[in-house]
Amino acid sequence: MKLSHTILAVSLALLAAPAATVAGPPGAAPANPTQTGALPVPANRIVGLWATEVTIGPCQGGPTMTIHGTSLFHAGGTLGETNTSAPSGRSHSQGIWKFVGWNQYKTRFRFYVFLPDGSYDGVQEIRTTTVLNSQATQYDATVNARFLNPDGSLRFQVCGSARGDRIGFD
Repeated sequence: MKLSHTILAVSLALLAAPAATVAGPPGAAPANPTQTGALPVPANRIVGLWATEVTIGPCQGGPTMTIHGTSLFHAGGTLGETNTSAPSGRSHSQGIWKFVGWNQYKTRFRFYVFLPDGSYDGVQEIRTTTVLNSQATQYDATVNARFLNPDGSLRFQVCGSARGDRIGFD
C-alpha cells in the first residue's frame, strides 16, 4: 500500500512540475493567466495585444517606409493584425504563430488588397521570426513580405524589421 501511495505522489509531482517551471527565464515576470487568459506555458508568453512599428523596404536595399500597427496574439496559435499602411484598400490580417524555442516565435499572416474601385488586387503574405524579451514586454522581429498578384504569382518582395511593445493595463 505504501508503494502505491509513493508512486501516486511521485506521479502527481511530475505532472505538476511543468506548470511550476513555465514562468520564463530567471528574473522574468511569470505569465499571468488572470490577465492574459492564456494557460501559463512558455509559448503563451506572447499572447496579448501589441503596438508595432515595422520598417520595410526592398530586400536588396533602398528606401524604406515605417508602418505602425496593432497585433493580437491569441492563445492556441492564431493572430490578427491591422496597420496604417497605404493604400487603405486592404482587409485585416489573419494568421498563425508558433513557439520555436526559448522566447522565439515564427508568424505567418496575410491580408487581401483591393484597388480603389473595390476589385481584388491580390494578397500580401508576411512571415516573421520574432524574439520576445525576458520580461515579455517587447519583441524584435525580422520581416519578409511577399506581394502576390490575383493569380498567385509574385509581384514583389520586401524585407525589414519590426518592434512590438505590449499594450497592457497600467
